[in-house]
Amino acid sequence: MAAKAIQMYSGADSVRAADALRLAIQERRDSWPYVHVYPPPNSKDVFVIGTIAVPVSGTVVIVQYQVQSGKRFYQTGVIFGMQGGEFTPGAATFTEDRNSALGSSNKQFLPEHGLIDVPVLLGGQNVNGSYVAPFPLRRSREFEPLDVVRIKATNVTLQGGTLVAGIFGYEVPVLDVKPRK
Repeated sequence: MAAKAIQMYSGADSVRAADALRLAIQERRDSWPYVHVYPPPNSKDVFVIGTIAVPVSGTVVIVQYQVQSGKRFYQTGVIFGMQGGEFTPGAATFTEDRNSALGSSNKQFLPEHGLIDVPVLLGGQNVNGSYVAPFPLRRSREFEPLDVVRIKATNVTLQGGTLVAGIFGYEVPVLDVKPRK
């Protein structure tokens, strides 16, 4: 790997370069430094929930979400669930992936680390079985513009009921251009 060349300035050029650096730092002083922890002020919330009847066998897409053009999506939570019917660990498995339609052999397919063949339900439930809170991810998952996020389920031994899945997070502009003053 080649060493990165360092630009050296002298005289008046060094003063202009130092001033440009100072202005760049000054303009970014109010930038949001914790985008993986808290949504920045220019973010838009994303709440996508899907349901589908439990299939007799095989894999189904419960929910999918395509990131808008010009936006980056930070996923902060997920729901993998079932309502109506008896669920035991391993009765179905849930997988989240990006850019992989059901039954396709896309070479850009990427399963989300930690969310592959999950054999248990994720997300908070209250007494009647309704989901009230997504399962929080310890670090946001990042998705690029036009990525398609899908949650799929594979029926192993389920008999009846409804599969539930949710994708939660926020989108921010990839390039936030502000008009000059």
